[in-house]
Amino acid sequence: MQPRALCRLLRCVVLLLVTATTLLMMSSPGSATCSGLQGTFLQLTDAQAARPAEDWPQLINELRSIGIDNLFLQWTVVDRKAFFHTAQFETPARTPLPYILDLAKHSGIRVWIGLAADTRYWEKIKQNADFLRVYFHKRLQDLTGFLNDLNTTISDAPFAGWYIPDEIDDRTWLDPSKRAVLTKYLADTVSLLKARRPGAKVAISGFSNSFAEPDLLAAFWGDLLKSAGIDLLLFQDGVGEGKVAIEDIALYYGPLDGAVRRAGAQLGAVVELFSLMPSGRRVPAMIGRIREQIAAADRLTSFPPVAFSVPDYMSSLAGQQAGGLLTNFLATQKGCRR
Repeated sequence: MQPRALCRLLRCVVLLLVTATTLLMMSSPGSATCSGLQGTFLQLTDAQAARPAEDWPQLINELRSIGIDNLFLQWTVVDRKAFFHTAQFETPARTPLPYILDLAKHSGIRVWIGLAADTRYWEKIKQNADFLRVYFHKRLQDLTGFLNDLNTTISDAPFAGWYIPDEIDDRTWLDPSKRAVLTKYLADTVSLLKARRPGAKVAISGFSNSFAEPDLLAAFWGDLLKSAGIDLLLFQDGVGEGKVAIEDIALYYGPLDGAVRRAGAQLGAVVELFSLMPSGRRVPAMIGRIREQIAAADRLTSFPPVAFSVPDYMSSLAGQQAGGLLTNFLATQKGCRR
């Protein structure tokens, strides 16, 4: 090759490298927005139990297309109605739980098994410590009564861990006497769960009403997780509910992540896929805002982002608007590095 031709070739190579580097630099903000969702909640309800059987494979396929590999069943019992067969509670004639678990198993999705939810919980926890001690004791008795049946039901499931559905806010438990009762209840719950499945991880969810200062909230969670032996805190970002602005997420997740790590646990963000309307209705949010939430979750937490929730707000089975959000989300995923 002639020297002049070689120089031209070298100049072309350099130009291509500079162009490629520039494009990568230009796309670096986009690479953050290409971050994905790897988990979602699923709430079992009477409406879900009544779904046609063919809906479930479609939903699981949509979850996989998004990149979901952690499915959090928010509860398996609600108000003493079980979605698995147990003599302790009423069970729907058709329960989708075994079907969901089987589909998840064959799709490579790991499932976190929620316990019992009580819709009266928010009213009950307003009471004093003595009342709560009795209330939580009854909840533990119920758990002891159905846990063997639940554990049998999920024996062949792609089990990821347990999930405690009692969400923890940033105001109720500032009273030291109530906090002590809560801590004991959670520690006893974790002991029961890990006795059934030694080494199993246990997760719980919390949120902020912007009441407690971020450092105080982080210290509270660090102590609670360590004392109770909980492995994963899923903290709701509050953006969909309008409780926390996107630009303020870091104020909470920064201190929380440090405190949670020191407690030997992991922090994950719950990305709210909805917007709360003035009427009180929740509708699928705009894709741009959701992308910002996911990017913040990726930066600030150690567990992959978890949506609330794909089945309700980003699935073709949840209506036209939710189906549109799914289409937009998948379109923005194209070309992203996973």
